[in-house]
Amino acid sequence: MTHPRIPRLKPFSAVLLTAILLTAAQIVLVPVAFGQNTEKGASSKEASGDTAIVGQLTLDLGQGGSMKLVLIPAGKFMMGNQDTPAETVKKVGGMERNLVDEYPVHEVTISKPFYMGIYEVTQAQWKAVMGNEPWKAERALGYMRMQPRPQGFDDYPVAFVDSYDAIEFCRKLSKKTGRSVSLPTEAQWEYACRAGTTTTFSFGDDLSKLIDYGWYGGKNAGQKEDYAHRVGQLKPNPWGLYDMHGNVWEFCRDWYDKDFYSRSPSVDPENTTKTDKPSLRSGAFHSVPTVSRSAQRNSWTSPKTVRYNYGLRVIVAADK
Repeated sequence: MTHPRIPRLKPFSAVLLTAILLTAAQIVLVPVAFGQNTEKGASSKEASGDTAIVGQLTLDLGQGGSMKLVLIPAGKFMMGNQDTPAETVKKVGGMERNLVDEYPVHEVTISKPFYMGIYEVTQAQWKAVMGNEPWKAERALGYMRMQPRPQGFDDYPVAFVDSYDAIEFCRKLSKKTGRSVSLPTEAQWEYACRAGTTTTFSFGDDLSKLIDYGWYGGKNAGQKEDYAHRVGQLKPNPWGLYDMHGNVWEFCRDWYDKDFYSRSPSVDPENTTKTDKPSLRSGAFHSVPTVSRSAQRNSWTSPKTVRYNYGLRVIVAADK
């Protein structure tokens, strides 16, 4: 008896196929719930402990809370701005001098798959892990008067945290779950954001479509809420990640260095040399569209800066 010959996929095809399968898995498996384990009829296994289903991981946070993450495959991508500064300004505005840290474009290998939060960390998830509410703390009061935030909305992203708070959240979540939880590196973040694309945004270059995928521009862009929005309301990127192009800035693990790309390792790069700035990605709900790009790097924040638009998204090592 002869068997049909199965063609061998080229590496790029394999990565693309994996991305397609993961996206399909998300359509089937991701519930319409924002960071909370609120599905009716959830299995006792899912409700009481960490679970991994096809392409997805659910962390049990206790007290009925959970965090859902999607598997990001290992692979290679071109990191940095693949347009010239002049082309970028023509497409999305901004100033050329603010783009110098996005060059040179360089190939990066992400050697291991990892899980990434489908949504930005929510208020409910923060409270379950940290036991506090930084958006109500005294250091947030000044911003609260200028920009009121909703109270009692568990599925809004956590804000008013600094980079050290974000690291402590990861440490406590690691201890709570027995998993290796951390902030993503800039390379992991951009790789996951691009999801196999090389365009300005993960959905292409058409700026008019940004409002379908990311919160930006504040009330000037027609938003009714003048603060960060409930997670997961807009369209996800090709790998099932929501709010990668706005809503709140997300802390990364690297220290920011505008010249890091010129000497960056090609495999799993991370700038561990301490500087006076942490790295953030994503843009925010009131930002100009240029900072919502996949390649955008935040270059103006100190490690202890607390703002109404600084939050986080976590990753979990795939090998438990």
